[in-house]
Amino acid sequence: MMNSGGSAEGTSKALRVFGGQLKLFRELAELSREELGRKLGYASHTIKSYELAQRIPEPATVERADELLGARGVLKAAIPLLEEAQYPMFFRDVAKLERKCVRRCSYETLVVPGLLQTKDYACAVFESHVPALADDEVERLVSGRLERQGLLTREDRPPVHFVVEQCALERPIGGREVHGEQMASILERLRLRNVSLQVMPTNTEEHPCTDGPLVLLEMPEPRTLGYLEGHARSQLISDRKKVAELVDRYAMIRTQALSTRESIQFIEKLAG
Repeated sequence: MMNSGGSAEGTSKALRVFGGQLKLFRELAELSREELGRKLGYASHTIKSYELAQRIPEPATVERADELLGARGVLKAAIPLLEEAQYPMFFRDVAKLERKCVRRCSYETLVVPGLLQTKDYACAVFESHVPALADDEVERLVSGRLERQGLLTREDRPPVHFVVEQCALERPIGGREVHGEQMASILERLRLRNVSLQVMPTNTEEHPCTDGPLVLLEMPEPRTLGYLEGHARSQLISDRKKVAELVDRYAMIRTQALSTRESIQFIEKLAG
């Protein structure tokens, strides 16, 4: 079990090191923040936020800066670390595994699954966090969540299946407009042949997974891993017996949930 690093991870070591290197190479090139910003297509305050470890630049921006400043690959070498910094500390190992998985199944209880969230919905989720997160922290976490969604359209199209509690879909996080757009976005995602979703009805009298959300990652070894999360704490499960129990539990959830067709019809009603 691992604890989240909390607000202290908002300016992680990787971000601070990269920011210092970017500033050093900029000064060696005798460029001001304004001048570098113009060359990269950004305002000076954006360059400042990179140097102060307040924002994470896109990989393409890092590569362009490396070339412009003659950093000879030093800045580009930080790209993998910067990508990791987009995620909460407790989730980083799982994010790495998720990129390699050949199948992903998950059960969500309280909100729309992160892999299906729109930018506005994700912002609303993070902005409601207690204690409140700084604006740059929200931006960083939203960016990481959206980046993960590349799993759905990856070239090899790994099967991705969701079981989501009815109440999680009904809760209008971000307001009615954001909620409506979120439901429409889910329907669009479900047109992908490798993506499927089932709704767990609230009126179900028996429930095999009252312990909370779970994720199953089938890896290429082949091996399946389990992941449990709650209150900024997480547990990655590799023990085969315990994983088998989670697999059985997930299979039972699927039998009790609405069919994929019924689930789409339910979401269509929510989308209006």
